[in-house]
Amino acid sequence: MDFSVTFLILTLLGLINAGHLAYTRIRHKPLVCPMDHDCTLVTESRWSKMFGVRNEYLGTLYFIVMLLGALILLISPATIPQLGIILFVVSLFGALYSIFLIYLQAFVIKNYCFYCIVSAVISIILFLNGLMIR
Repeated sequence: MDFSVTFLILTLLGLINAGHLAYTRIRHKPLVCPMDHDCTLVTESRWSKMFGVRNEYLGTLYFIVMLLGALILLISPATIPQLGIILFVVSLFGALYSIFLIYLQAFVIKNYCFYCIVSAVISIILFLNGLMIR
């Protein structure tokens, strides 16, 4: 399978996951964690925002940007010649931020959010996949 296609699929999965977190937040619904942890401890911690913006909104925006970039890369790769490199750099920042958030969950908050871990795993795989398309 072409790495651009897997990149697109990963961004869709990430958008669904982050979108679920954002939707749950907007609707003020409780977040049900399939793991034996309290996701709310993570999503309501002092690290739930970056520059005043909630992580679930940043994640949704990140995956939308990556999805649009992947679509452009698939449909018309010549439109932006350096798009593969741009997506790679953005995915690097996404992966590093995700690793930082996982660190916070493990060693500072000492609790886990299933959806946050899924998002982090997708971001890291997206970065690794980006190595192949740049």
